[in-house]
Amino acid sequence: MRNLEWFLPILQGIFLGLLAMTLHEVAHLLTARLVGIRVKKVGLRWKGLYTVRDPGSPRDNAIVSLAGPLLNLALLLMWHWSPTFGLANLCFFGFNVLPIEGSDGERVWKCWLQAQKQTQAQEMASIAVRRFHLRAGEFTD
Repeated sequence: MRNLEWFLPILQGIFLGLLAMTLHEVAHLLTARLVGIRVKKVGLRWKGLYTVRDPGSPRDNAIVSLAGPLLNLALLLMWHWSPTFGLANLCFFGFNVLPIEGSDGERVWKCWLQAQKQTQAQEMASIAVRRFHLRAGEFTD
């Protein structure tokens, strides 16, 4: 048994990493339910756990996408009680906020771009309506 003592920290790290990943996904699931987005599937692939959900508004999707990393950031407060758990949460936070393919950061970036396009389209429509009314002599400020 003494020969396997070196393996205990590795097992602890794996367990705490899986716990951090699971809590990250639970944050996505709970937040999706709170904003009214239906979760279709929860799965596991080589990169870890993932969720598939119905499309929502860019705002709601950004909120759901940020929920996991923000929980990991909050769990960094556990660093004093378990540095390994703190490190796992730091890693999950850091890698998930980067705008790399398949990450929460990429989803937030896409939601932000989509929201910007919608805002620009609304502004252009508003300008067009005002110009129409001005030409028709109906618009007064």
